[in-house]
Amino acid sequence: MFLRELISNASDALEKLRYLRQANEDETDGDLKIDIITDKENGTLIIQDSGVGMSREDMINCLGKIANSGTRAFAAQVLK
Repeated sequence: MFLRELISNASDALEKLRYLRQANEDETDGDLKIDIITDKENGTLIIQDSGVGMSREDMINCLGKIANSGTRAFAAQVLK
């Protein structure tokens, strides 16, 4: 279940970047992608995305709240 949530968060970060690009008519072509990287030596799994980062406030308000995507509210604010 935790893996699904991490991938969902990465997807939200990509969606936010897409909205920002659209609102700013940004011509940046950077790939929107999610990488899942395994490190057998250290026993870790890394979920990495090319989307927007999170501020401290975002982390406090969003992380640990299952099915609480801020993307819809973010999009409404950006695309006013």
